[in-house]
Amino acid sequence: MSYSKVNKNPKFYFMEKKKNKVEKPKDSLPKGMTKKKFKDKYAKVVWCDYYDCIHNERPEGMSRKVGTIMGNPNYESVGTKDESFKGVCNKEEIGIRFKVIKTSSGAKHKVPECFNATSNKTGHMDFSKLLQPDGSPFGGSIESGNADTGYSNVGYL
Repeated sequence: MSYSKVNKNPKFYFMEKKKNKVEKPKDSLPKGMTKKKFKDKYAKVVWCDYYDCIHNERPEGMSRKVGTIMGNPNYESVGTKDESFKGVCNKEEIGIRFKVIKTSSGAKHKVPECFNATSNKTGHMDFSKLLQPDGSPFGGSIESGNADTGYSNVGYL
């Protein structure tokens, strides 16, 4: 008697988990659509208030009311704040993702963030601006108050 006659539906158990094939992301368009046709159908103007972004452009005399963008020409803002956009994004492609933020009460909210936003304010400081033309630091020698020169802080106590 063979094994197959005794058990027609054998079960196999594996000790290792099945490894899923990881697919790498790739660029693709809908079937039969060229990049130009895709852009003609889906390209939009992106109005943006993030004026610190290096991709934000503000052509003179251009502005768009929020009501116009919402499709409601009768929209009026409640406050005195100017409810219009004066900047547009000059990037060819824009990516927007949701970012989860927590409020002070602990509630989580998803807010959209521009993936391409790039500030030209880097936060870096050019320390060469703190030097005099001869290369010495402004305010005298930085070693003038160290312990090796007999400096004492007794006068400040």
